[in-house]
Amino acid sequence: MAHDPARPLEGIKVVELSTMITASLATMTLASQGAEVIKVEPLGFGDPMRLLGSQKAGISALFNNCNRSKRSIAIDIKSDAGRDVVRKLASEADVLVHNFRPGVMDRLGLGSEELRAENSRLIYLAISGFGNEGPLADAPAYDHIIQAMAGYTSLQGKGDEFTFMRTLICDKITAFIAAQGITAALLARKDSGRGQHLDISMLHASLAFLWPDGMMHHTLLDDDAIDLPPMSDYYQTLETSDGCIALTGMKDDYWDALCEIIGRIDLASDPRFADGVSRLMNMPELMSEFAKTSVAKDSETVLAELGELGVPCAPCLAQQDLPHHPQVKAIGAIEEQSHPLMGSLRMVSPPVRFGGSSSTLEGPSPSLGQHTRDILRELGWNNTAIHDLEAAGSI
Repeated sequence: MAHDPARPLEGIKVVELSTMITASLATMTLASQGAEVIKVEPLGFGDPMRLLGSQKAGISALFNNCNRSKRSIAIDIKSDAGRDVVRKLASEADVLVHNFRPGVMDRLGLGSEELRAENSRLIYLAISGFGNEGPLADAPAYDHIIQAMAGYTSLQGKGDEFTFMRTLICDKITAFIAAQGITAALLARKDSGRGQHLDISMLHASLAFLWPDGMMHHTLLDDDAIDLPPMSDYYQTLETSDGCIALTGMKDDYWDALCEIIGRIDLASDPRFADGVSRLMNMPELMSEFAKTSVAKDSETVLAELGELGVPCAPCLAQQDLPHHPQVKAIGAIEEQSHPLMGSLRMVSPPVRFGGSSSTLEGPSPSLGQHTRDILRELGWNNTAIHDLEAAGSI
């Protein structure tokens, strides 16, 4: 049977025990590439993410955006019967992912060594907030807590101010690095035949993501290093008569024409901005000039004129306008799907094109425990045993 190039992880079974975003988004990334993902949720209201933000029929948009194409089993992993179910799932899985605090899974008898002793091919990934060692190893962690400690609030602020990024950046960074680590471990297993234990902390992942540009001014330690303006000073926005555009106007080839288009011919003769090097060295001053510049033309006209010069530019789109931009449509980035409970949804399609073909959205996000009985039957529980689990409050 031919393998679908758009589903490179087809045949890989993943078990996820988690709450909130990191592990959920990591495993959904694997699901979008063909993996089968079983999400183990606690009884009651399940993953707390189900309750956050816009929602319908007991499923939030945030939960849906991190849990498509999964099956949900709702069990009490603090019960002996519940732990037996997890052990059986792990014995048949390729990957197990959790984001409990260090030591929790070991105390439940579901630690890495124990489960990998039963299934030597299992890749066991543990996501933590701060890592397994140090004074904060047992501390709870949320996205804004990691933003603060990893330097993101400092980077976003001005001077001594600290400002949060208005997105769950650290959660999502950790998720994508986790997904990459899992696929690397799967590749290594092809040669060794054995799985392995993987650890990833939100703090470490967020530092790694920030470092290339966000910490470049804290990388060179010798006194003779030359310190230029930070990369964020290169970000240029320009007000037009009907909106705002982003542009980068550094090259000498079009500097004079750019100044004419935006109605600031005075900048072309300003010695501080005479060439690319001068503009680079005086970037804060240049940005100040752009900030107080407003173009009388509309955005479409300015973008067309800049585009003819080859100036990198784009409109600053409002969130509600994103799905309708012709370039977003052209690459098929946003799709609509009908969910059996949530109704019509708008979502981003998988961004990686395997085999040069666009991938489309797979199955919907599950309701809590939607697949509990089906999964238990697949694992070998008969109807009587399932009824007994239900009567005992284990499922």
